[in-house]
Amino acid sequence: MKVCAVICELNPPHNGHQFLVENIRKVTNCDFVVAIMGGNFVQRGEPAIYEYRLRAKMAINIGFDAVIYMPLVYTLNSADDFAYNGVSIAHLLKVDYLAFGAHLDLDKLYEIENLSNQYEFRVLLKENLQNGISYASAFGKAIKDMLNIEMSSNDILALQYIASIKQQSLGIRPIIIKRELDVSATQLRQKILANDIESIKPFVNTKNFELIKKTLPFNYNKFNEFLYGNITTKSVDELKAIKGMKEGLENKIYESNATSFLEFNKLIKTKRYTQTFLNRLYLNILFNIKRDCDLKLPYLKLVAFSDDAIIKELNTKCSLPLLTTLKDKRLLSAKSLYLYDTMASKIYNISTNSKDFLFPYHKLIKY
Repeated sequence: MKVCAVICELNPPHNGHQFLVENIRKVTNCDFVVAIMGGNFVQRGEPAIYEYRLRAKMAINIGFDAVIYMPLVYTLNSADDFAYNGVSIAHLLKVDYLAFGAHLDLDKLYEIENLSNQYEFRVLLKENLQNGISYASAFGKAIKDMLNIEMSSNDILALQYIASIKQQSLGIRPIIIKRELDVSATQLRQKILANDIESIKPFVNTKNFELIKKTLPFNYNKFNEFLYGNITTKSVDELKAIKGMKEGLENKIYESNATSFLEFNKLIKTKRYTQTFLNRLYLNILFNIKRDCDLKLPYLKLVAFSDDAIIKELNTKCSLPLLTTLKDKRLLSAKSLYLYDTMASKIYNISTNSKDFLFPYHKLIKY
């Protein structure tokens, strides 16, 4: 049987994601579509608007057959490392296809991928980054200058997936589904946080709309103050050991005398450090993720599935144990990823607006 994977955040799932799943089945004629999804904290260095098991339930509602958890330490990375980690999990699942939404076609992306390895391009990219813009913007500007091609953020991420498949010499076939629906998860989050729930109804699955109506979103203001309190308790030496910390930045963080997170963030943010970079760094500090953390993945966690057929197929294909619970601690030969993920769930609880979620088998979020 053929399996296609999608690396995603589903924050929250919307009709664009459903369109992607439906068209994957048409284009590939695959038997199953699997989401490789980040947990309670997403790649941009922010808490997800809804906890990961609720988003996994929503993923099944829009047509995914299963949801596989992407570990926190794999998620909190720049776009290239995030793509590499996601593709690595797809390889462990032994999927046949990796699909993603983009505006450019595969031939054009392969042309750009070849150019991106050339010296002239790398020099131009470095110059753009030194101007203080994000990696995606710097990359897009360099491509625009050299090829006169406009790239969206989704095109750039698609390019990272293609490069990661090539870098790891994998037999996974990349599939592009052209983005046609004008739906933005960012705009949906803004409307949800503004309590403008009814306005998102045309853009989300009917079942998921009912779930959203009954679920309070994450409390970002409460979390930011907790985050700031944690950052200010760290010593210079502790900050220096954190994954992603740039030389000298630990001193600037330690010596800041702001009275709130927003004031602190304004003091730290410069042209050199984009907001997304700082968001990931703040979370690395919060979770005490160090440069030398163990990245070994001893298992894959299955969060949700549609029926037993997909479980049988994944168990046949998967290179690692596929777990729904972690009762067998013998599998945790490398515990660091597990400990970060359990910590992430505990910390996410601190800033939730509800202590009793929709699932009857638990009260608080657990990894």
